[in-house]
Amino acid sequence: MFRDELAAALRAEGRVVETEVYKRTPFESRYMDLDVWYNWANLGGIETKVGNSKYLPLQKLKDSWLGPKVIL
Repeated sequence: MFRDELAAALRAEGRVVETEVYKRTPFESRYMDLDVWYNWANLGGIETKVGNSKYLPLQKLKDSWLGPKVIL
């Protein structure tokens, strides 16, 4: 799975990576594919997409609310 490959690559670079991380928003819950940390600082979430996967409007709304730490 692409998400796991990306997580492994980030870990190999010394990042701490959590998968399927719950984030609370006023628009229902949001699960980020990856949440990346380095030197005790949260670098943000990563939504992984492969092939014809869609980035849905509700996902965009939630990510917008979560702020600029969400990496698209």
